[in-house]
Amino acid sequence: MATCRSDLVTPFHALRSAPVLNPPPIHTAELICTGDELLNGATLNTHSRTLGEALKGLGVVLVREASLRDDQAAIAAAIRAALARVDVVFVTGGLGPTRDDITREAVAEALGVGLETDKIFERAIRMRYKAAGREWTPDRARQAVKIEGGRLLKNPVGSAPAHRIPVAATDDGEAGKLLFVLPGPPREFVACLQSEILPEIAERSAGRRVERSCMLAGMGESEVERVLTGHAFPAGVELGFRANPMGLELRLVASEEGPELVAASAQLRDLLGDHIYSDQRMYLPEFITRTLLERGLTACTAESCTAGWLGKYLTDLPGSSSAFVGGVIAYSNDIKERLLDVPRDLLIAHGAVSEPVAKAMAAGARARLGADYALSITGIAGPGGGTDTKPVGLVFVGLAGPDGTHAFEHRLSGDREQIRMFAAMRALNALRVALG
Repeated sequence: MATCRSDLVTPFHALRSAPVLNPPPIHTAELICTGDELLNGATLNTHSRTLGEALKGLGVVLVREASLRDDQAAIAAAIRAALARVDVVFVTGGLGPTRDDITREAVAEALGVGLETDKIFERAIRMRYKAAGREWTPDRARQAVKIEGGRLLKNPVGSAPAHRIPVAATDDGEAGKLLFVLPGPPREFVACLQSEILPEIAERSAGRRVERSCMLAGMGESEVERVLTGHAFPAGVELGFRANPMGLELRLVASEEGPELVAASAQLRDLLGDHIYSDQRMYLPEFITRTLLERGLTACTAESCTAGWLGKYLTDLPGSSSAFVGGVIAYSNDIKERLLDVPRDLLIAHGAVSEPVAKAMAAGARARLGADYALSITGIAGPGGGTDTKPVGLVFVGLAGPDGTHAFEHRLSGDREQIRMFAAMRALNALRVALG
């Protein structure tokens, strides 16, 4: 295998020696993501979130993330710069068999070392292709090429292995830094990260951090911030926010599971009350479905502007068929009348987007489908169709259950997709409150 030695003088060297005893702790990390598809809009890059969350719990800070085109010189320069700044560098993508998979060459250039074929991995990859009935071609062997001085790590769900390279800061230095190169597909990235890499990082981390989550519904970040203003948490406890359309997560982080963390968690519950629905990282759709399953209750839906989004959320969790009996997408008034028994005079008098119609849709769905609870949504998702009295974003949620039928008005903002998503979440929150 031809080498990829750099003509540049470099202070970094991959080590061929045995592991160093008592290596220094890891405090900081950087992530370098490679691939044209990350920058031209073809692929959504989720690696920084995945890695940042994983490292945070280990007491390691992800201080920087960069996305680069398939440019060998640029990738090599980014690796060299990152190794000068942090303790561990992660590089993703470009480990496949095609001509644009140049990450191995870029790493070798950055370190001033060569490339070599790992014959054991090559045989393993050959056997995997044979077992899958796929043709073996010479280009596939590129996936068994490793950076000199490093070793390959098994990919539990794919053919391209990850790479682990210990790096010395000077010619006679010890292995204080680590460089990991992982496959780009998210499923393979996560599998490689969890199988061997994170356990090693945990052993060398500067200090594991303990985290507690509080999941909220019915309140936004700014509203929560106003409630918490002026309230100090115990020393050593940090509060963070993670906003998501399916729920707001508050994170309490401390160095240990001690009385300070317990007190801070209790303080949040006192301040935010029933808006906290779980102390586990679980977004609202999953929480609702699990609650229905645990209590042996059922739900159904009647949707107009959301056109099935609510039913989708209620069936995301495997086993949800025991809790969700079905739904009706009643987009037209005719379907509202015929399948949900919404009176025509109600539609004429109030219009489809109204509180009375939302209530009638929920009541009709519950009667027709025989569920314990029925949720309905009718609204104007836009971008057109709004009026002065009924603007885009006006949504009514109906809820029918053992305690009667109710409706709730919401004024939502955003584009068509956001309004439909937010409307479905408002409906789920109404059911959460009803379930108590």
